[in-house]
Amino acid sequence: MDGNNDYIIVQTVRGFLGEPKSEHDALSKKQWQFNCPSPKCRHDIDKFNLEYNSEKHLFKCWKCDYRGFVYQLAQDYGSTTDLQRIQSILPINKVDSLRSQATSKPKVDHHLVTCKLPEGYLPLGINRNTPLYKLAWDYLVHERKVSPSFIDKYEIGYTEVGPRRFRIIIPSKNALGKINYYEARSYIKGPKVIPYIKPPGEEVHKNDIIFNEYFINWDLPVFLVEGVFDMFRLPNAIPVLGKEISDLLVSELMKHNCTVIICFDPDAIDKTVETYTKLSSLGLNVFFVDLRDYDKDISKIYEDHGKEEVVKATRNIKRLDLSMQISKNLKE
Repeated sequence: MDGNNDYIIVQTVRGFLGEPKSEHDALSKKQWQFNCPSPKCRHDIDKFNLEYNSEKHLFKCWKCDYRGFVYQLAQDYGSTTDLQRIQSILPINKVDSLRSQATSKPKVDHHLVTCKLPEGYLPLGINRNTPLYKLAWDYLVHERKVSPSFIDKYEIGYTEVGPRRFRIIIPSKNALGKINYYEARSYIKGPKVIPYIKPPGEEVHKNDIIFNEYFINWDLPVFLVEGVFDMFRLPNAIPVLGKEISDLLVSELMKHNCTVIICFDPDAIDKTVETYTKLSSLGLNVFFVDLRDYDKDISKIYEDHGKEEVVKATRNIKRLDLSMQISKNLKE
C-alpha cells in the first residue's frame, strides 16, 4: 500500500471523525490521533485518545479500548460512501496479512491435538440397564431434550466410575475425526456438584481446539454459541465453551472468510458486543441473534418451548447498532 493511498484513507476518516491532532509531515506520517467518537468518549474535547496507524490500518482508543480494523471505524461512524471508498483502496482480499496482525498466532497446530476420553466412558446409545444409566438417559433425553439420533451422531456417553463419574460425556472431534476434547456434565444434582469438568489442563486446553470442527462446514454461516448444549439447537454451530472467543477460532473464521452469527446468552450483552466488534473489525460479515425478549439461552428456549420457538427466535438476526453498545456501556 503506497503512502498516497494511506493518506486518502486518513482523509476519509478525517471526514467523519473531525480534525486530527496534527497534520505535520502528513504524507509520511504513520500514527494519527483523533477524538474518539464512542459513547464513552464522545463528549471529550480535544483529548485525541483514538490513535490510528495508517500503515497497519488499525485503531485503538486508549481510554475506552474501542479498537479494530479501519473498516469497523467507517462502518460504525462513517457513511456508506466512506466505507466503499476505503474498501476500494483496501480490498478485503488484499488485507489478510494486515488483519493477521490484530490476532495472535495459535501456539500449536490444532489438527495435531488429541485427547483421551475419560476413564469409565460408556456410549449412552447402548442400554446397560443400570440405575445410573437410566439417570443419565433421563437427564439428557427427557430434561435436556437431546434426541437419540444426536446421541449417536456425537457419540455422547456417560460415566459410572472414575474421576469424572456420574457425568454425561460430550466428545469433540477435530477435522480429521480424532477426539480432541470433551465436556463432562453432571447428571446428578446437588448444592456442591460442579456442573462441568473439563479434561486435565496438562492434556489439552480449550483454546487449542475447535469444538467438533469435524461437523463444521466453513462455507456456510457459522453460529457461535456459549455451551455444548446450545450447539445441538442450531445448524453449523461452534461452542466457544464460555464467553471468550479464542485466537485459534478467530484465525479459522478469518481463514475461511466466514459469515458469523453470534448467539450468546441474553445476559452476555457485553460479550456479544465485544465479540461482534472484534470480528467485524477484522472484515468478517457478522450478525447476532437477539434473545433479550426471551431472557433465556437458546437451549432453554428449546427445552421449554420446542424447536419451532427456536426457529422463531433465530429469525431475530440483527446487525449490531449503537443501542447495543450504549446498553453495554451503561452496565459498566
